[in-house]
Amino acid sequence: MDSVQQLAELYFDQGGQNYIGEPVSQRDHALQAAALASAASAPSEAVLAALLHDVATLGFSERVCGLVARHVDAKRYQVAQSPDYAAALSQASQKTLTFQGGAMTTAEAQAFECDPIFALALAVRRWDELAKTPDARVPGFGAYEALIQDHLSATQLTIDQLDQFERDGYLVVPGAFDAKFVALWLAELDQMTGAQGPQRWMTYFEVQAGSKQCCRVEHFLQDAPRLRDLLVGCKVMGLVSQCLGAPGVLFKEKINLKRPGGEGFAPHQDAPAFDLFGQSTHLTLMVSLDEATAQNGCLEVAQIEHCDRLLAMNPDRTLTSAVADSLRWQSIESMPGDLVIFNSFLPHRSEVNQSSRSRRALYATYAKASEGDFRAEYFQQKRALFPPDAEREPGRAYAGGIFNVGNPIR
Repeated sequence: MDSVQQLAELYFDQGGQNYIGEPVSQRDHALQAAALASAASAPSEAVLAALLHDVATLGFSERVCGLVARHVDAKRYQVAQSPDYAAALSQASQKTLTFQGGAMTTAEAQAFECDPIFALALAVRRWDELAKTPDARVPGFGAYEALIQDHLSATQLTIDQLDQFERDGYLVVPGAFDAKFVALWLAELDQMTGAQGPQRWMTYFEVQAGSKQCCRVEHFLQDAPRLRDLLVGCKVMGLVSQCLGAPGVLFKEKINLKRPGGEGFAPHQDAPAFDLFGQSTHLTLMVSLDEATAQNGCLEVAQIEHCDRLLAMNPDRTLTSAVADSLRWQSIESMPGDLVIFNSFLPHRSEVNQSSRSRRALYATYAKASEGDFRAEYFQQKRALFPPDAEREPGRAYAGGIFNVGNPIR
């Protein structure tokens, strides 16, 4: 069943239910909101967001998903900004406000105002509030099916791309994410790396010229909301499900910060480092946060077809010199927002950053949801055996084992 059919069945089968105390059904509310957006000549993403704002989205673009995710933020923002807005909310909407976190704080409001879709999110909220008229005559769901199909076709992988991923073990998707969102993700990264002392997230360092510099941040899902929206949002999870052939679940997340002079990563496969919980397969998504070139140590992958086995390894689980030298390597140069998807058997490496600028990249690894969610257990074990610098005992050596394969962290 495709996404359009799933949505249609959801609207027809369950849309007649009461809309939490409002005088219209959930279906009527959604269709009225979409009609209001269409009447306002809103862009297609906003029309879809108005239609889908109260349901889970299925593979839609980052912009649609962001508008859906922000429609509650828009309500909380306007409550904080205007007593008149708060007073005009329906009784049901005032009740749900309590569960949604109440009015935004000043800091939350300022952050929301910097969001690239801030103005459009307020518009979607306005249509949401107006879409509660009993017996309103508006177009039905069928009026939006072509729009939904066109949008999904532009945001999902093609059969050729999936065939390429299956053959080569990796796939490059240029311009997968908007540069404006990349800037927001970098702002969250800067906030984490600027914090001192032990944190819920995990910060690691490498030694350069006798001094330590941050080279990785992990386990940040709870503390970086925009990065969380990306990693477990509908677009990424849709791509993951396509590549896995089944619904996926986030296994681990990290950002590598290769500062000027930062060391590279030895040739390795990821599979030996992920073999902890009996999961059959993993895949990783890399999103470039800076321009990545051969000079600053971009990702390099081996040109090897249908690789689904472990290659000869050293005791530290990096590939032997004989294996690495026998492979043909391809540099994956990329721009901010470009996406690379690769499986856990793909040999990969990177070189030293010889430029004067950082090469930062986001990596998120996924497994099949049917095989269990082990993200918490993974980071719990890593924290115990290879903790971040701020949590280490003086004088104790931390080898890392499977939690430190091929990278310069010490």
